[in-house]
Amino acid sequence: MLKKYIVCFLILSIINFAGCTYLEVISNKDVSEGRAEITLSDELYLTTKDYTRYHFLPYTYQITNDTLYGSGAIENSSVITPFQGAVAFNDIINFEQNKTDTGATIGLFAGVIAVVLLVGVIVYAAAFSDAINPN
Repeated sequence: MLKKYIVCFLILSIINFAGCTYLEVISNKDVSEGRAEITLSDELYLTTKDYTRYHFLPYTYQITNDTLYGSGAIENSSVITPFQGAVAFNDIINFEQNKTDTGATIGLFAGVIAVVLLVGVIVYAAAFSDAINPN
């Protein structure tokens, strides 16, 4: 009985990592004009006018007035440099944040379940026809 609970927990844990996500690109203009919002509980990537890419983990940055303060990393082609400081909004081209697509995740799992059920029905039908007609 305990094994069933462990297996169910492991299956749910795997489903947690199989969700569909996408990287939402938000322009600096949309944030400044209030048409888009940056969620502080998500990872944040930003690109500046000199094409420097910054990466901030959740809750390691804050936005005050027209400046983003935080501690994160500067990501170049192969080098990651720690960063702690401020970036002015005037220097930022765009922001990027990971978002979860719940509809696509539900569709993915519904499709997987449908395929498993279809394969199970085909296997059961083949076994049933072999039992009725063994030749």
